[in-house]
Amino acid sequence: MAEIIKTLLDPRKIQRYLEGIVDVEDVDAKDRISGFFATGEIWADSSLNAIALDPTHCDHALIKYELWDGEPAATDWDESQSGSIHLTSGKVYAISSWSGGVTYNEEFDLGRRDQEWRFRIHRKFLSDEDFTTDIISLVLFKVQFWSPAEASRPSREEESTHTP
Repeated sequence: MAEIIKTLLDPRKIQRYLEGIVDVEDVDAKDRISGFFATGEIWADSSLNAIALDPTHCDHALIKYELWDGEPAATDWDESQSGSIHLTSGKVYAISSWSGGVTYNEEFDLGRRDQEWRFRIHRKFLSDEDFTTDIISLVLFKVQFWSPAEASRPSREEESTHTP
């Protein structure tokens, strides 16, 4: 069973308008995701050093990052999407832009440069009875990363049960 290695809950609410998550060293990554348009069920898409995210008309977002030693178990979040991404630096942050300005949020270090990563992104819109999503205008994202190489290795429990 996969175990979590580290997490980061970005303490700042991302203000207008979340575009995605990019590698901190790739100055062109923002340009690759700025042309992303969500189509129905597709609200996340990846390219080299970038994951485009669609907050679907929410002005604000919160992001939690997780690094796992293998593929994490499924969760009961409203929506999930998975994919692969190659990251040059192994460090990412969320970017948002509004009125020509770009905001770079808290950095999350995956600990390995120049590697392919698997990811799963969960999305949940906040609402409660009369406080609908369009009133609250806040979306939560949980971004889980793991190395495909790590996922194919036996777990620590499996290794300890094998005898030479």
